Amino acid sequence: MAQRKLTIYLPGSAEALHNALRMLLQYGLISEKKAHTIEVGETAKSKIKQSRWGNAADRLRTENCLKGRSKEVGKLFREFREDFEL
Repeated sequence: MAQRKLTIYLPGSAEALHNALRMLLQYGLISEKKAHTIEVGETAKSKIKQSRWGNAADRLRTENCLKGRSKEVGKLFREFREDFEL
């Protein structure tokens, strides 16, 4: 039987990744060593993606644009986000 290449986009959660790798192992599609390497590598570098609001807050914090008024600005951002409608 000819081999074919398959690209799999791994799930973001550690539990879903573990289940997907276990299924691939069960069918003999990958080796245990490869599954362990993927699981350790993916869970170590997986980071929760921040929203645009989170990115904006981080940037304001790191650049010290708020000059001690971060709580006030955070409150204003939260109010704007909750009240915003199209």
